[in-house]
Amino acid sequence: MTFKTDGFLSPTMEDFRTSLREIPAYKLWFEFAEELNRFGADMLEEHETPTTDNQRLIISVLFIRAHQSFQAVISLAEKGMLADARVVLRSAVEGAMALNILANDPTFDRQLIEAHLHNQRKTARIVLNTPEYRSGYSTSDVAQMEATIKDVADQEATAGREFRDITWASVAAKHCRDLYDLLYRSLSNDGTHTNVNAIHRFLEFDVSSQLTGLRFGPNTRDMVEVLKMACLMFIWAADPFARAHALQFQQKIADKMIRFEGMPGEEPPDVSILAHFDE
Repeated sequence: MTFKTDGFLSPTMEDFRTSLREIPAYKLWFEFAEELNRFGADMLEEHETPTTDNQRLIISVLFIRAHQSFQAVISLAEKGMLADARVVLRSAVEGAMALNILANDPTFDRQLIEAHLHNQRKTARIVLNTPEYRSGYSTSDVAQMEATIKDVADQEATAGREFRDITWASVAAKHCRDLYDLLYRSLSNDGTHTNVNAIHRFLEFDVSSQLTGLRFGPNTRDMVEVLKMACLMFIWAADPFARAHALQFQQKIADKMIRFEGMPGEEPPDVSILAHFDE
């Protein structure tokens, strides 16, 4: 089995993963990421799940999600799937923003609920108002969607306001501006959305910037940037989690940030590790 027949599922990808650590900068970042991963496990082990405190319960869930997404980003980066790693990382950053906001504002859980209800109604309306969609649902399904629309309207009337989606730029500006400006914006512009930046990641160019073909395979373009953003996301998620649960990890988190600031920030020049990659 080779990459040519099995793609990123090929067992030859293990050679690529091993070869990454032969590059000093990559090795340092992967080791730091592994250290943070174990640190996250220690934090989760120390905390108790608060089943009767909605704010702290959601914070726990969001940190577990951030921790798991962090592992997913590292796993994708190890295979040279950096475009996909950026997509997962952008989702993780959104969760980290929610974690920070909720740690500062215990009423933010209501905004999350209202956004959920808003989108439930929106989906129900789309289905009910589109004959070709509606025809695929049973009478009971249609009745349930109609009931959902009425229930959301009733809750809006009780609350005295219209439920809306969350505008992350607005809520982040007050509680975690750096997460939004430094990570979320970048990963939206080159990761989640289908745009010129995302397309360019699958094109090959020569030294004169002339298009030479398509790229399908592992690559290391912006490897340090992805690992750097992943580690920063994790640290910024760990801090409010520790504060919300009164965990004694604040000094360790500060130490991790000092370590982060001392890590190499530049991409290695003229690095080619694909020689270790068997197609």
